[in-house]
Amino acid sequence: MSDNNNAVKCNNGTFIGKESDELIIWKGIPYATQPVGELRWKKALPAADDDGVYDATKPGPVPIGPLNDSMGTAEFGEDCLVLNVYCNTGCTDSKKPVMVWIHGGGFCAESQASPLYDLTSIAKQCPDILFVSIDYRLGFLGFMNFERVPGGENFKEAGNLGLLDQLEALRWVQKNIAGFGGDPDNVTIFGESAGSASVTFLPLIDGSEGLFKRCIAQSANIAYTDTMEHGIHVTQNFLTAAGCRTMDELMELSTEELVEVYAKATAIDKNCLLGAANFPLLDGVTLPEDRAVMYGMWGDEKRSKIDLLIGSNLDELRYFIPLEGGEENYTETLRWIAKRDRALLNEQEKAMFDKFMATLENESELRRLEQYCNDINFRAGNTDMAIRHSAAGGNTYMYFVRKPVTTEYLGVIHAAELPYLFDNCMPDPMGSGEIVSAEDCEFRHVVKEMWTNFARTGNPSTGKYEWKKFSGDDRQTMVFDDTIGMQKDMFGRREDLMMPWAERLGNGSSKRVC
Repeated sequence: MSDNNNAVKCNNGTFIGKESDELIIWKGIPYATQPVGELRWKKALPAADDDGVYDATKPGPVPIGPLNDSMGTAEFGEDCLVLNVYCNTGCTDSKKPVMVWIHGGGFCAESQASPLYDLTSIAKQCPDILFVSIDYRLGFLGFMNFERVPGGENFKEAGNLGLLDQLEALRWVQKNIAGFGGDPDNVTIFGESAGSASVTFLPLIDGSEGLFKRCIAQSANIAYTDTMEHGIHVTQNFLTAAGCRTMDELMELSTEELVEVYAKATAIDKNCLLGAANFPLLDGVTLPEDRAVMYGMWGDEKRSKIDLLIGSNLDELRYFIPLEGGEENYTETLRWIAKRDRALLNEQEKAMFDKFMATLENESELRRLEQYCNDINFRAGNTDMAIRHSAAGGNTYMYFVRKPVTTEYLGVIHAAELPYLFDNCMPDPMGSGEIVSAEDCEFRHVVKEMWTNFARTGNPSTGKYEWKKFSGDDRQTMVFDDTIGMQKDMFGRREDLMMPWAERLGNGSSKRVC
């Protein structure tokens, strides 16, 4: 940093942050040339060199999506390729480990400006870590297949622009983070939901080598992809909503019109559990055309050099009960998913499906359906990746959250760990207050310590809790329950019954029409 700790010179300008309570925060720093005008639906370009001085005390624009979750602090904008940096001045180490947060939202919604993703508290409590959060293009701007649209041949990378944005952010970090006191050789990427899936995709993309050392994937994995054929369906709905037929017509839409079209297209295309989603596409350009290839890549020598911490929560899918309109609709949706999935299997796989359900025969119908969908969406893919990574010699750790319970009817839902990790609020979708109370508990302290220990050293163990490495032999898993500790083979290897075909089906909650 310069003599003025708030001012940091980067390749694309000097940015002046705001200091308060021993914390300097820089907001809205552009990490790439903004994808506006002729660059709409194009791969992000590096931020141009610049000697200017810029204010970095206000959030940057929010990526266009179905909602603005910034609580009125920022406006929608296509110029959304920005990041925030959080630095605790209580530690003057010039080579702090760096943790880069990638937010969730189904690849179609949310932003780093959401109060849920505010890194202020964890930065205050972990002064020796430098924290970064990033935004990236979402939905119809970030994950599209234009191959059948006149002019679309010039937009071959449009299927995974959001992921390519993230890589450009990490390149900016490599160039500039030392100026903030960060160590570019010790970068950990971590995320939840779509952010977690992103964390598992990024190591597989050409050009990612050397941009990060460790990955923390919370509740999603490489199952979160769709076929190019499905991408055509999504694109057609977008064209219908826009009243456009060609790329030239799409490029002429104003930002305000894009916001309106996004809302219309989302209403047309209820193509995933509780709303529209544009998942990354198996395009053969940025990602392989075959999801199974990606699982294999997590077991090769190149990925074995990356440290991996991965896991999920007990009641992931119950997050969607309020969004489905209640438990009755939610149950019917899960029935549809399970029936649809079974119909896609061959006879041998159908027998494995039935055997999986038989392992839950003492549970209610809803609980069986929930556990099937939790496994197909999260656990099977996590376990598949972890087995391959550890077998290749990778440094691999698995976790599972049984507690803390959130609201009783939702349980330990998707994202339930975030209010404890970040000490932020998580509102109940039904409007009955907060899902997680601010009550102090062991988990609140331990999850921060373990995550940051992993970023520091590659080992999440603490003085009180030893976290043993995962392997396919004993499947050691750190379980957060009434007591915290390691368990072996906690699901009786039932996920093995679906892993072979889960690779093919991918995310089981997607109501794919093709």
